[in-house]
Amino acid sequence: MSGSHAGGRIEAALQLSGVAQNRAVLESWQRCHDQFGLVHETARRPEIISESQTRQRRDRSGRLFHHAHDTVRTLYRQIDTAGYAVFLTDHDGVILDSVAAQSMLPSFRANGLLAGAVWSEEREGTNGIGTCLVEGRAITIHKDEHFLTQHAGLTCTAAPVFDPEGRVCSVLDVSAVRNDIRREDCLRVRSLVADYADALERILFFEECAGNVILHLHPDASHVGSARDALLAIRPDGSVAGSTALARRLLSAQGGASHITSLLGTDLDSLMSRMLATGTGNDKNSTTQAVPLGGGGVMFGQLTLPEKQRRQFYTPGIASVVPKPHDQDVDIPDQDPALRRLFQMGCKLLAGEINLLMSGETGSGKEHMARAIHNQAVGAQKPFVAINCAALPESLIESELFGHASGAFTGAARDGFGGRIKQADGGTLFLDEIGDMPIGIQGRLLRVLEQRRVEPLGSTKSVPVDFRLICASNVDLAAAVAKGNFREDLLYRIKGARLALPALRDRADLKDLVARLLADFAKGQPVHCDDATMEILRQHHWPGNVRELVNVLQYACVFAEDGIIRAAHLPDEMQLVVTMHQQPASTCAQNPLWQAERDALQTALARHHWHVSKTARMLGVSRNTLYRKMEKFGIRRVGKNDTDTGVAVCTGDTSAN
Repeated sequence: MSGSHAGGRIEAALQLSGVAQNRAVLESWQRCHDQFGLVHETARRPEIISESQTRQRRDRSGRLFHHAHDTVRTLYRQIDTAGYAVFLTDHDGVILDSVAAQSMLPSFRANGLLAGAVWSEEREGTNGIGTCLVEGRAITIHKDEHFLTQHAGLTCTAAPVFDPEGRVCSVLDVSAVRNDIRREDCLRVRSLVADYADALERILFFEECAGNVILHLHPDASHVGSARDALLAIRPDGSVAGSTALARRLLSAQGGASHITSLLGTDLDSLMSRMLATGTGNDKNSTTQAVPLGGGGVMFGQLTLPEKQRRQFYTPGIASVVPKPHDQDVDIPDQDPALRRLFQMGCKLLAGEINLLMSGETGSGKEHMARAIHNQAVGAQKPFVAINCAALPESLIESELFGHASGAFTGAARDGFGGRIKQADGGTLFLDEIGDMPIGIQGRLLRVLEQRRVEPLGSTKSVPVDFRLICASNVDLAAAVAKGNFREDLLYRIKGARLALPALRDRADLKDLVARLLADFAKGQPVHCDDATMEILRQHHWPGNVRELVNVLQYACVFAEDGIIRAAHLPDEMQLVVTMHQQPASTCAQNPLWQAERDALQTALARHHWHVSKTARMLGVSRNTLYRKMEKFGIRRVGKNDTDTGVAVCTGDTSAN
């Protein structure tokens, strides 16, 4: 197929697309034909590297794979998951991580979308991952836009993740195997993917540039410190060590400045003296100030100093942290009675050096609660070290937790690393998702807890550590012990007391929580939900709990231009809830899924002789949730003598019985 034929074919397929998209896909098709020698109609087997090679690539990706673990799963919860999957690749387009519905895994695997698969343009032709790597921007490759006809059933939307030096180090991709997806349906997905890729870029930036001064810049003073800042990492000599994509555009507009003097017309010492003059030794960031640009114009900025430089810059003792008295009652802002009671119990227990084990669904706020308990019981000035055991690759978790000596292994820090447990000395260590900790590491952790000493990898010397311990898990650790996945002796060591956090759907303070979150997101502008939207939020099941609520409200705030969040402003996945609330009861009753859930609930109640607590325990929900379900379906018990056989009466037009 000639290059002109390829161009003509793709132009015909993209009559409704934008000009930039046409250019990107046309150029990609030409590369596939001219440079890679691919044939449009050829069926190719996917190239999949071995599991050991995939693990090596994950290890070489450094902190990328660790930080992206939660990002991939949070993004997945934000999209319409029917037929979609989320993938993370390295800089070569090799898939390192993915999440999809279990029922959809065979479809994605059949299309070559699985861990270890290589999705470069050279290998798979025009596709979301490979073309995104070349273009360096968010892109959608929709069905026939794929160069190879065998991929014509896919719709792939991808966005690049840049490292601080401006190189694409990863791609975040959302792919679908649904036939009903139109190109215009991909606009929201592309926006989401780009936002999450930007968020991951910022995480990596702060991780890799932690030893430098960070300059935050924004054209609006009220938005400095937000996710839309341009970020620059500045070395002690004033040269730029790293930047985010927004900052690179700013540098380009200033003639490609690579030194702070060229960009701002001042040296780093002068900038720090001016911007940090009103700060305190406890401040991580300076106050927001106007920052004149060397090429003309003004932006607003803050400085973030690394810990070591903060100690050097400020005069010791001028602004010392005042410890919070431990006998003073301090409440969390949450108004749910169960949550407040857990907080008060947790503070007393941790102050008494009792290990805490938190349980609760993903996103229910376990780390938020742990940090609040630490601040009150131990002191906000003391270290709080949080580690997600599920997010750390098995090959890295040991050195991450216990540290390592210089030269302990290939890639080890030249001066060694003390480890996260050592960082928690004098404060609190929070181990999230501890049920996912490898069984071999559990033994080492148990020894640390018993001996209160930690021995870094490659060292024969142990160092004393003193910390309070809070662990969290969203899995049944007792069941994990029974299966041999968790050490029983470690379970008894960490389970000094158990705090079971309620799911968001079981909390009584949803309205207050929504108001507080909106006050944070709105940045001084009043925003609230109308009554209909608030009712939809109350009825939603919230599988992602508070984390999902945060994402929903942030999304809605973007569209609530008049300060009122209405049902139409909610994400697409909640529109089904809107539709169901707008339907009459008779219409709902005709829905097979609605009927099936109602019938199952009636059967469960009858089986337990209408004992609500027993039924709720069997179903794995709270009594409040069960009562709401009964109200939703119009189920009530007529009377003790009227329901000997467990027959339910459904009120409303349900045609149930």
